[in-house]
Amino acid sequence: MFELSTAPVGGKLWASELLNFLEASPVLRKVHIRIPTNISLRDVSRIRVVTLPGVQTVSLAVNDATSSYELAVHISRSSASHTLLTQEKRAEDMITGQDIFVFPAAASWNAISHQYTRSPAETVTLEINPPQDPIIAYTLTFRSLDMTVIRLCLEVSGNNDDWNGFQKSFGDIALGVFSDASRIIRDHPQLPDVKRLHIKWRAFNSDLVQLRGMANEIGRLFKSVGPLDELTLHGCNLYSYLIPFLGLPVFEDMEQPITFPPIQELTISHPSVVDDGEEWMAAVVELAKSQHALGYPLKV
Repeated sequence: MFELSTAPVGGKLWASELLNFLEASPVLRKVHIRIPTNISLRDVSRIRVVTLPGVQTVSLAVNDATSSYELAVHISRSSASHTLLTQEKRAEDMITGQDIFVFPAAASWNAISHQYTRSPAETVTLEINPPQDPIIAYTLTFRSLDMTVIRLCLEVSGNNDDWNGFQKSFGDIALGVFSDASRIIRDHPQLPDVKRLHIKWRAFNSDLVQLRGMANEIGRLFKSVGPLDELTLHGCNLYSYLIPFLGLPVFEDMEQPITFPPIQELTISHPSVVDDGEEWMAAVVELAKSQHALGYPLKV
């Protein structure tokens, strides 16, 4: 097992030194690296990749100064069953109003998905939790047919003052995370092989702009996936998902209309912002009818 949790004196760790050490190490089965200070990739060739043939577990956690995804591109393994790539941020840095990009860029994601998996992804799970602890996490997990797992994680930490500001803008931040996660899912090289999609979002009350933004991202995501064996919506605001069956005029001019893919089994649990149970049940019935018309009798 190799574990690194601090940077050298001086505050900067050169990635080439780390890669040289890993390359020269005996056969490793677990690699855990957490770098709380700056790590520089400037001296590493873009084409350099260190292969760790015996590693079964890879965990990389890097602060916001450098992306853990950029470092992961330079490490490859042929047998790892679990990979955890974590970005660490402070709450104060998330309240900027800027676009939120917390998951890998397209080129890095393409390399990671090929270097850390042996078979196509079958199950995708996105979890977004509201701020309630000193550290909160957003996770996006890809599980393959052979049970190989890649988990991308954003951890946000802060004090009480940070959380007060974070709480006010949590809807915008969560929407940004969902949008970036949707991009990563859509960019997965084996997206047509995904059969199970689980979205777990303990949502707060959202305003109309956030609901429309969420609905557009859902439309893009559903348009990209193929037929699903399972779709799970846990804690979600159903307005954004059942728009096609609610007949709300305010959503008639959507940028990306929502069209559900063929689904065999739909699970809705602990939905948020549900005022009229009969209205939602009627919308689910209409969804079931639309699925039946596609030749997929829906099990709810």
